[in-house]
Amino acid sequence: MLAAVGLLCVLAITFLVSEIVQEMRFLNSASSDNVHWVLSQAEVEFLEFHNAIDLARQSDDPQALEHVVVEFDVFYSRMMTLGTGSLYADLRAIGNFGYPVSVIREKLDAMIPLIDGSRADLRAGLGTLAAEADEIRPLLRRVATTGLQFFAERSDESRSSVAVTMLRLALITVALVLALVVLLSHTRRVSNQTERRGQELADAYARLNTILQTSLDAVVVSDLQGKILNFNAAAERIFQYSRDEVIGRNIAEVLIPDDYRAAHAAGMARMRDTGEHRVVGHGRIRLESKRRNGQIFPVELAIEKAQAGEEEVMVAFLRDISHRVASEKELVEARDKALAGEKAKAEFLAMMTHEIRTPLNGLLGNLALLDKTALSPAQGRYVRNMQISGGVLMHHVDTVLDVARFESGVSVAREEVVHLGELFQNIVDSQASAAEANGNQMLWGWVGEPAEWVRIDASRLRQVLLNLVGNATKFTRDGRILIEAERSAEATGEMLEIRVIDSGIGISEEDQERVFNDFQTVGDANFAGQAGTGLGLGIARRFVEAMGGEIGVESTPGEGSVFWLRVPLVLADGSGQPEQHSAPAPETPGRDILLVEDNEINLELAREMLTGLGHRVTEARDGEQAVAAASGHRFDLILMDIRMPRLDGLGATRAIRSGAGASRDVPIVALSANVLPEARDSFTEAGMSGFLPKPLTEDGLLQVIARFCSSAKPAPEPAPQPPEPEISPMDRLRRRYEDETRTLFDWLATGPADRAEIAHRAHQVAGSAAAFGQSELREALVAVEMAADRNAPELGATIAAARAAWENAPAPTLS
Repeated sequence: MLAAVGLLCVLAITFLVSEIVQEMRFLNSASSDNVHWVLSQAEVEFLEFHNAIDLARQSDDPQALEHVVVEFDVFYSRMMTLGTGSLYADLRAIGNFGYPVSVIREKLDAMIPLIDGSRADLRAGLGTLAAEADEIRPLLRRVATTGLQFFAERSDESRSSVAVTMLRLALITVALVLALVVLLSHTRRVSNQTERRGQELADAYARLNTILQTSLDAVVVSDLQGKILNFNAAAERIFQYSRDEVIGRNIAEVLIPDDYRAAHAAGMARMRDTGEHRVVGHGRIRLESKRRNGQIFPVELAIEKAQAGEEEVMVAFLRDISHRVASEKELVEARDKALAGEKAKAEFLAMMTHEIRTPLNGLLGNLALLDKTALSPAQGRYVRNMQISGGVLMHHVDTVLDVARFESGVSVAREEVVHLGELFQNIVDSQASAAEANGNQMLWGWVGEPAEWVRIDASRLRQVLLNLVGNATKFTRDGRILIEAERSAEATGEMLEIRVIDSGIGISEEDQERVFNDFQTVGDANFAGQAGTGLGLGIARRFVEAMGGEIGVESTPGEGSVFWLRVPLVLADGSGQPEQHSAPAPETPGRDILLVEDNEINLELAREMLTGLGHRVTEARDGEQAVAAASGHRFDLILMDIRMPRLDGLGATRAIRSGAGASRDVPIVALSANVLPEARDSFTEAGMSGFLPKPLTEDGLLQVIARFCSSAKPAPEPAPQPPEPEISPMDRLRRRYEDETRTLFDWLATGPADRAEIAHRAHQVAGSAAAFGQSELREALVAVEMAADRNAPELGATIAAARAAWENAPAPTLS
């Protein structure tokens, strides 16, 4: 708009100037001619000439004649001007002007001979001149009148033109004034806007500067070369530099630790050359920076690129996170300590329960053997009572072990493809006798379309159902226990809901809220017969939640309970899956079995079971003995304990598999109270063929022997040996002492590096040496123990001295 108004003003001014110039030219031209004066002067000069003629005719003075000549010349010149001047060209075109002028000039030309002749002729011709002058007078009057009229008309036209021009000038002036007013108004509005915007910018800058200065985060602005352009108050506090000290300096030399400067320079060069940003615009990242005193501290850094006028700048926001990092470190350490404590506690519980299972194995196994012998009715009743108590104790230990495993995090989900119908049927079969003992009927069935093969953590599901069914059995008399399964489609996918429904005593509403907590028992313990640990439902809740499901209960006291669980259902292809139901173990002829067990009671128990089943047993009490026995003889089966001194079961298995002994490819079955799935994986990785959990049962042994020995050719019967003479218990103990002592020195001869084990085994034999009357040997072994404990360099010498004392010791006797 301003451009259009300006253009109109320029055009108007141009037009006005041209009009004025034209008028001025016309006015200049009219002034130069000055026709009024010339025409009037021509008449005056004619009158002067006519008067000079009249005076000369009246006087004889010669000067009068000269005066006539002069006046003639003046008038003649004036008429020449009128007749030939370019300014009078327009007038001469008018007949009333040009014709009289030409007649006057002709008459004057005719007078010239008299004027330029002798004075006598001039005096004589004065009359003629007077007559001619009289004729010229009207002509000259006609010329003057015509000229004056012409220029009067021209003046009128000029005045009209000037008036028009002045009118146009006035209009244009008004227009220019209006345009000027508009421009002034617009300029004022623009000026106001500019002033307002300037004020807004000033206010915004003041607010921004206030924000920057009051920000808790350091804000550092630099150009693409790293030169610092701005440094706020927080940056001054954090980096301990004043703003004036760092403005203009490179950010690398001020804020970047020495170790990172090369990487910083490479990053800046890459950004300038290629535009690649690895830090700029990538949010907050954690780095380290440096204070003025050289202290390196952690910061959170966010860098953004911005345009400041024509220059690109980088704005860095830095936050000192020293305290937060320190707090996080303290929290992590506290968490790690807490977790380590919890894990240690859980591992301790797991270890203790495992260690409890081992003697329980011996106790229950021996009770089973004792139950097969001839017992009086009272003895049989005592044995059965002990078996029941032992079974309950084993169940409690297993329960605590499950909780410990779960809390320590070693319990992991293991999904497998199973047939749900067979799983339910196996549970019913295994619990049917207990249910029938209480007069209960136990059934299972599907509601709606059944699901056969599924992929699920069958071990956990089986344990959950056993807990639920076991509780239902305990609290139901002469009733009905139903396992009901149903498929359902939900937004998250297909689910499997299993309900254990009983018609037992039920659970009150307030007890239902705590029944899944640990160590919470509800119901009548006298009614249940055996008080539980209160962990079974807690374990079930953990397992179900770990499987991605949920568990709950609905119950009415006096009518019964419904325990339900809902877990994701994943259907699977069951083709090629082995049969899951167990079959009775087939009869297996006598096999040659290597039994490796360090616990004397468990060793005797397993040996009795195996020999009772018609198998031949070779014993080994640690891994080294097992490796030696397997290398020189081929067995049909090796039953290998895991925890043993000198060489454990895993190491012995690896040694047998990697060696060239006769039994290197014989099936090796692990015997262990550690029933964890991950433990079984380690057995398999070591080269073992199977796993037989403790406590040992005849059925378990039969299943393992049938599985691994059914196709093997029975080992040849050993040559009949003369019966060993019976020895007294004292002699048995002496032989055992001699074997242990010999084994110790054979082991020491191999140069073992474990000083703690040397001290431990020397201590054990030293105690026996004193009992068998070998005091010098005892003293020598005590010296070995002390040298091993101190990690003394004379350990080798003490071992040699002990060997000499053993070789020179008297025969062991028990007095």
